[in-house]
Amino acid sequence: MKKIVLLIAILAIGKSAFTQQAQPAYKASLDSLKIFIDLSKKEAIVNRLVKAHPNESFDQYRAILVDNFIVAKNSEKALYYFNQIQETARIMYVENVTTGLMAYDLKAAETLVKQELNNSTNAKEERLYLLQLYSQVADKLGDHEKAFAAIKECYEQANKKSAGLTAQYYYLMSKTGRYHEALPELEKAVLLGLADDDFKNELKKAYINVHPGKDTNAYLATLTKQFNDKYKAEIAAKMITEQAPEFKVKDINGKEVSLSDFKGKTIVLDFWATWCGPCKKSLPAMQMMVNKYKNDPTVKFLFIHTWETVPNPKPDAVNYLLTHNLDLPLYMDTKDSVTKKNPAVSSFGVSGIPAKFIIDGNGKIRFKELGLLWPNEVAVRQLSTMIELSR
Repeated sequence: MKKIVLLIAILAIGKSAFTQQAQPAYKASLDSLKIFIDLSKKEAIVNRLVKAHPNESFDQYRAILVDNFIVAKNSEKALYYFNQIQETARIMYVENVTTGLMAYDLKAAETLVKQELNNSTNAKEERLYLLQLYSQVADKLGDHEKAFAAIKECYEQANKKSAGLTAQYYYLMSKTGRYHEALPELEKAVLLGLADDDFKNELKKAYINVHPGKDTNAYLATLTKQFNDKYKAEIAAKMITEQAPEFKVKDINGKEVSLSDFKGKTIVLDFWATWCGPCKKSLPAMQMMVNKYKNDPTVKFLFIHTWETVPNPKPDAVNYLLTHNLDLPLYMDTKDSVTKKNPAVSSFGVSGIPAKFIIDGNGKIRFKELGLLWPNEVAVRQLSTMIELSR
């Protein structure tokens, strides 16, 4: 089961983009790390700059190397550069790094989280966050007793027991065989929409152990229908009817499109930027959305890069998608030389990104979604429901 709620915000990798400080002379070298070049060249750039400027922090750029080595499935190098990051700063990156490692190297993920748990500088909230993360790794490794011990310590010490933390606690309790105690809470989690496929399979296992001979599929279908009916009504209550502005953006080949080009189609606009941590964290879910609707010609997605912090943002955006195996229809909302504003995002009155808009075939905005939707399954369910209600 994937983690539902984090205990700490860890998405500040792009925060420095908001400040207007003087740029160091070596800024161009750091910017080149974002370009899709050989990893050995990126290493050389970082190591050269670290040696030349020993009193300055390059943690953010070490984090770029870590991310790149995870994409390349090189756990040894990923962990090496992660450990070069200051201990007090590593908590910002540990969840993303662990999740990346879990996709192909569970032992490396376990090594990383156990190492950070032994870090004596961690505050209580950070330790609880790491325990929750470790419980997921141990679960994937099949060590359910260790997974439950970790989540139990986290659950018992947490000042606020969120629905997500509670769901994970009883999910792992069930995996240790305590089905009678876990089942009622597993049911609640399904009715709250907190259950992925692994969770639902565990629920069925608990149910059949508590009620031998009963139809588990019918039982789960009943719970799922109850949730879906309630959820659809809640999303429908958020619908609006506002005229969308006649925005204009260009695709990566320079072709300009506007609202009128999509008449009769439901479109999803996603305003994002490469410096924005929450934006990047949301893209895997958006890839799932694009894949889901790829054969539906009536639904179109526009991933609009905006609020650039470099003179030519297109290479950054293109290369970020390439290096993260994301195949998303990319459009550029570049700053107007006269107004100094990004026209598309400004026309929608956006005050922060990521920002998503669902627009129906008549050019009406039906839904606005600001900020990060997480986890991926929740984002896909919510956006899919919005699309279907907007048709």
